[in-house]
Amino acid sequence: MTLLFLIQAALCALIAARLLLFRRDSATHRPWAARLAYALVVLAGAVTIGVLFGRYEWALVAQNGITAVMCLAVYAVRGNVVELFRTTGVPEVGSSWLVRFIRSSRHDDPATR
Repeated sequence: MTLLFLIQAALCALIAARLLLFRRDSATHRPWAARLAYALVVLAGAVTIGVLFGRYEWALVAQNGITAVMCLAVYAVRGNVVELFRTTGVPEVGSSWLVRFIRSSRHDDPATR
């Protein structure tokens, strides 16, 4: 096993663990979001298990980068897959640091805002 395989397995294990530990508290249940979260847990877990048992065929630096960004996004929204796809109505106060970072504008040119 190479380092790329181990990084991929660790990132996928982190994604699966965070999604499994999501608590919705008093939020409404969304069946399609639950199905999406389930599919992500199964897929991320399958990568981890595949690497551990030597059945994972390839790992690329770019793939690890994409998985790392996905891992950061899942942790930024605390495992809430609905928030991964929310594009409007995100309040600035109380939102995750990643959402605030992505939405922040540091340019002086109004055309870039």
